[in-house]
Parts: sequence; C-alpha cells; structure tokens
Amino acid sequence: MGVENSKRCVFCDGEDKTVTRLFLHCRVISKVWREVMSWLNFNFITPPNLFIHAICWFSEVRSKKLRRGALIIWNAVVWRVRNDHIFYNKVSGVEEMVDRVKVLSWQWSLNRLKIVTCLLYEWCWNPRFCLGG
Repeated sequence: MGVENSKRCVFCDGEDKTVTRLFLHCRVISKVWREVMSWLNFNFITPPNLFIHAICWFSEVRSKKLRRGALIIWNAVVWRVRNDHIFYNKVSGVEEMVDRVKVLSWQWSLNRLKIVTCLLYEWCWNPRFCLGG
C-alpha cells in the first residue's frame, strides 16, 4: 500500500510532506532557492528549518531598503511558487518558477517600495541596483 497523495510533496512527489521539505528541502524547491540565491548573490548553506533560513536570508543584506526588497523576494519564493502549484495547478520547471519569482517580486516592489525607475530587465539583471543598494 502506497502513501496517500495528500501526504506526498506537491513538487517532487516525495513521500515526506513536511513543512521543511515543502519550503526548503524538496529537490525541486531547493533548486529554486539556489537559483534565486545566485541571482541575488547570496551565499549560505540551506539550514534545517525555515526560521533559520529567514535569519540567514536577511543577514545577507544590510540596508533597510535592501531588507525590504529581500523580504518581498523571499515571500515570492515561499508563498507564490507553492500557491501557484497547489491552488492553480501551475506545474512548471525550476527556471519558470524562478522567472515567476522575479516578475512577481518586481511587481510587488514597484507597488510596495515605490521604485518607479526600475524596469523588469533591470530587476532581473540586478535587483540591488533597483533597490538603491
């Protein structure tokens, strides 16, 4: 008898559907995090839980505006990618998920941080530049 679908990871179909796996350690989501961290030039090893991950994430930036931008990007990864997959059946590869994170975080930053002079290609190239960091 196999594991019920409700107990399987929504990204990789693994049998261990825990919060840590869903948000950090699933083989698919961990690739998304690595790509986003590379984009932001963040460098740390994925920790054992989401709380420590957030601490590591925000320790990578110093200024208040960069932290606000990092929070927007972090939320785009944690919530939007997962919700798109679960609630809207948007099954996609890592590259497409990362692209959605970039577009969504750019849109959220335009609205919440009032960075009116940043075009999408500039955001995708270097969000720190757009955030004034």
